[in-house]
Amino acid sequence: MTTVISATELKNKISEVLNGVTFMGDVAIIERYGKPVAKIIPIDRKLDLVDLKKALDESFGSLPDFPDVTKDRRSRRRKIPALYP
Repeated sequence: MTTVISATELKNKISEVLNGVTFMGDVAIIERYGKPVAKIIPIDRKLDLVDLKKALDESFGSLPDFPDVTKDRRSRRRKIPALYP
């Protein structure tokens, strides 16, 4: 069974959620501001490699390749006063 719970509710009922995950095999999805941010699954449940590969394939390329900015960067050199002359 999957349980969707807010982060505040998780803070108040952590032992109940962990007991459900541990003894009942439940999956808890934690939401923050209405968006899912984390999933708590039993440690015995192994992630399926096919699902992992699918998730990685779906997210590939979601971050753009950023150009190298170190060539254009100009650092300022400033004199730092000596603390201990």
